[in-house]
Amino acid sequence: MSQPEFLYEIFEDFLDSPENKEFTLDNGLVCRWMTGQAKISPKISSFYAKPSNQEKLAKNIQQNILPLMADYSRTLQDIYTLFIQDSSISEAKKAELAPLYKPADLRLLFLAKLISFGMERPFIKRDTKNQKLIAGGSLSPMVLDYIMDSEVPRPCRHFVGREDETTELHSLLEDNSKAFLYGIAGIGKSELAKSYAKYYKKHYTNILYFEYAGDLHQSVTDMDFADDLPEDTEEERFRKHNRFLRSLKDDTLIIIDNFNATATQDSFLSVMLKYRCRILFTTRSKFDSYCTLHLKEIKESSSLFQLVSSFYSEAEEHRAIVEKIIETVHYHTFAVELAAKLLENGILAPHQLLIKLQEEKASLHNEDKIKVMKDGQSSNATYYNHIHTLFSLYSLSRKQRDIMCNMCFLPSSGISARIFSKWLELSTLNDVNDLIETGFVQSSLRHTISLHPMIQEIAVSE
Repeated sequence: MSQPEFLYEIFEDFLDSPENKEFTLDNGLVCRWMTGQAKISPKISSFYAKPSNQEKLAKNIQQNILPLMADYSRTLQDIYTLFIQDSSISEAKKAELAPLYKPADLRLLFLAKLISFGMERPFIKRDTKNQKLIAGGSLSPMVLDYIMDSEVPRPCRHFVGREDETTELHSLLEDNSKAFLYGIAGIGKSELAKSYAKYYKKHYTNILYFEYAGDLHQSVTDMDFADDLPEDTEEERFRKHNRFLRSLKDDTLIIIDNFNATATQDSFLSVMLKYRCRILFTTRSKFDSYCTLHLKEIKESSSLFQLVSSFYSEAEEHRAIVEKIIETVHYHTFAVELAAKLLENGILAPHQLLIKLQEEKASLHNEDKIKVMKDGQSSNATYYNHIHTLFSLYSLSRKQRDIMCNMCFLPSSGISARIFSKWLELSTLNDVNDLIETGFVQSSLRHTISLHPMIQEIAVSE
């Protein structure tokens, strides 16, 4: 049927009422209502604002529309989902209407009241260009208000020296859809992924982010969707989340940070690689069968000197020694950052730190305990040696060591700093804040804390 005929079926009571006998549905105007280019007639919205007329609307839909539909239950479910995930609707309104959806005999009244509510809302003209693309299947829907805690953390404000890699990464994702950004621990993979998301934000409708916690299937299950219900089973949550993620197009990017596993260790990887959206993994594992970008050390000492200057206020005065320190730690980003913070704290003078780093072999009495991770390249143990030396130079208090021991058990995604301090019965967050300043503990915008992965391995070995 035509659009006016469709509205005649829905608004039959309004059009049959004596006061509206002269009202006609102009084809052009109806088309603008349907495409969101014009507000529906106030006469219609005011008529259905009355509860008695909303009940009539529900009956009209049941008699005139449902018999024409192949799967009206699914349609009602989709409308309910749109209603729940709309962040512009108040929680009070959701609490008022949502209970009507549960009993099957009230669902059409829920729909009628929702239509009435929609007609009464302040009118916002729809962006026709974007909506045509979405309607045509070219774009994903906006999901950031629907999937909670999926926003990409901002990169470190001192992020430097990866312009070429950022451009190369974008080309890889454009050409291949899925990419693995791999390299040794502490080289800056996560920061590059965050920086890429910030720099290329306008190229994507959505950018979703989550930390890998050892099981991709579980990670998808644990995502927090606006329409998740407390009574949903894990299987139902996974099925719903997976179906939704599969529907996203290539204008959506998913970043999976710290995917330190292999294809055989996580069987769900093969399923996720079939998603239509783009996916960026950061990992220490080398995936030879897939599109990869190997992130190596920043060789421009000027960029790393700039990084040191961000943390060490006297860097310029000791430039020659600082550059020698950068060279001694093999241009390893995290080692350079730790060295800079150690110098700023005044624990050692620059020349003393350089001597300590050059003599590190003699001080590594438990070197055999420091393990090299999954990339299997034993030469990379050098970086762990540097970090271990810098770590050992800090004079941590008994309380700080106790905090780090306990943080070894936390997930890489972190937990609330206040909850953690309550568990440990800390009177203040001063010791935690001191560890954040040294770079051993990471904090996020959501006020969560976790150990830096490299520091966690060394803390465990200690």
